[in-house]
Amino acid sequence: MIAFKDFRSSTAGSPLSDGMDSSLVLANEWLVKNGVRPVSIETITETRGWMAITQVERGIRVWYEVGSMPLKP
Repeated sequence: MIAFKDFRSSTAGSPLSDGMDSSLVLANEWLVKNGVRPVSIETITETRGWMAITQVERGIRVWYEVGSMPLKP
């Protein structure tokens, strides 16, 4: 089976604002601490707000394998 965990950071401003660095640090720390081997890694960008007030959430989604369950025949 597979699962995912998101590592996000919020920054004010444009989608080009920095935020990925802290997400990457958090993801790497979690991977090492938990001995997880990623299957796939995606970037996440979500913009919320209205007109001049914008909140940009950027981050990393780590897909990883968790214990295997036998498939029913």
